Amino acid sequence: MTLILDDNRRLTGKNLLSDQPGAIIDAFVNGIDKLIVVNIWSIYANRLLKAVNWSNEKIYSRIFEDGITIAISAPLDALYAACDLNEMAWQLTCEELTHTENQEEIAVAIERLKLTIAEEANPKLLELIKQSKAHNIVYLVDDDEFSLGYGTTAQCWPISALPEPENINWSQYKSIPLAYVTGTNGKSTSVRIMSQIIEQAGQCCGVTSTDFIRVGDNIIDHGDYSGPGGARMLLRHPDTQTAILEVARGGILRRGLPIDNVDAALITNIAEDHLGQYGINTVAALAQAKAVVAKGLLSNGQSKGTLVLNADDKNLVALAPELLVNKCWFSLHEDNTTLQQHKQKGGAVCFVRDQKLVYSLQHEESIIIAVNDIPMTLNGAALHNIQNALGAIGLAKSLGIGDKAITAALSTFASNSKDNPGRGNQFKINNAQVIMDFAHNVHSMEAMAVTTANIKAQRKFLMLSHAGDRTDNEIINLTKTALKMNPDFIIAAEVQPYLRGRELGEVPQLIVDTALSHGMKKCDIYTFNSPLSGTKYVVDQLQKDDLALLMVLSERENITALLHEKSI
Repeated sequence: MTLILDDNRRLTGKNLLSDQPGAIIDAFVNGIDKLIVVNIWSIYANRLLKAVNWSNEKIYSRIFEDGITIAISAPLDALYAACDLNEMAWQLTCEELTHTENQEEIAVAIERLKLTIAEEANPKLLELIKQSKAHNIVYLVDDDEFSLGYGTTAQCWPISALPEPENINWSQYKSIPLAYVTGTNGKSTSVRIMSQIIEQAGQCCGVTSTDFIRVGDNIIDHGDYSGPGGARMLLRHPDTQTAILEVARGGILRRGLPIDNVDAALITNIAEDHLGQYGINTVAALAQAKAVVAKGLLSNGQSKGTLVLNADDKNLVALAPELLVNKCWFSLHEDNTTLQQHKQKGGAVCFVRDQKLVYSLQHEESIIIAVNDIPMTLNGAALHNIQNALGAIGLAKSLGIGDKAITAALSTFASNSKDNPGRGNQFKINNAQVIMDFAHNVHSMEAMAVTTANIKAQRKFLMLSHAGDRTDNEIINLTKTALKMNPDFIIAAEVQPYLRGRELGEVPQLIVDTALSHGMKKCDIYTFNSPLSGTKYVVDQLQKDDLALLMVLSERENITALLHEKSI
């Protein structure tokens, strides 16, 4: 029998299991019926909750392939204590199942928990939150600060020096237009498109992403800001007039949603990536995790928010009936069944007709832009960027943005290192076309391979690298997918910073072997000790009308600088 606690953490927002803050544990369980483990844990959890006077709190659980997720709701001012309580319930469960003597007497543990709760408790904070909800005023809270209002009206107080509710002028605090963006691929591109659309509409757009946090043209900081911390920083910034928040799977599962009052949310697509973490082992479970954004849509008596979904994604189509919210569907195909059914009911849809992007609501249609007028679609070859444009249109319309601003933004947004760094960036060298991307999963790799397969060229070069922590099968499948480009030459580049336990040359050899089995000749396959050296070789070989696809995992800045230097 295996009972291993994998992770114990706080939940600060709406999450996969509940709409409440609390504490959650992921545990690996084998050799015993998982339901038995959950049932025993629930007895101890309820017993402890009652003992610390949290009788109104709830318990939640989820059973997955090799373990369980167990959670409790808890007051927002006592989440660290809640983690201790949940872990105590787990510990007691393990001791009962393994017939082990208790490490700590339950009565002693309860007194310890009560003391921890008392030390952490902040009744003034809870009263402020209660009053904020009563006045329908947006608020943010973290370990250090409490704030009211977003953007220019935002005001912060230290947790240790909170204001008296009766001294607050509640009417001065306002919200701003807000949207979530999530999905497996296309999140950052969609966020950046939305930023340009909102700027064209005359608003200062703030964005959080896995790459940076930015307000207008000012990058506040580089790094992964797709979690609650990034959202709070952005929404408290005085210049933020509209906010687009990229929310990744990890942030949703680790902490829950950053806020729960957005006007719209976009799910770009669902594909296999990062499985095996936080009990999410299947694509269907991943879809449910990302769909948590639907819980963040405005609904409580205010104008309801809209969830924008990809009708070409079978996982989203299958999940949609469970999501009881307003929807806007988009598809590359006007005759898509899901889209047509929604359109017939007067629902919001966005699709391609005669190489034009069309938006329809209540049976009234508007043509937004032609595919060939959107630079990032490469004259229609980049199908994934047509989808990204459709999703952005649906999201922008859900925020009430006019067609003119949307058209202007899409007609100027380019796949270059300025507008969309690392995503299908285009360069012209020796009258040849070079595309640089850092696709790192099968779904995004296929998008780039199909794009470049659709582009006519004299000769095609493909440079590939893979991280060493992927399995042999994953590396082989990624390489096979990239080979759908039908390259004439392949360059396998070592990524020494990402060996992650592999020997030098091991990953490039897997790429070489896969290319040989695909029918490529040995004389057309080259290996290099880094992506930069591989790029230099490709650039030196380029002739008129050639095409090179460079899949770059490291040295991106140096490679980008080299390509700019060589561009004409």
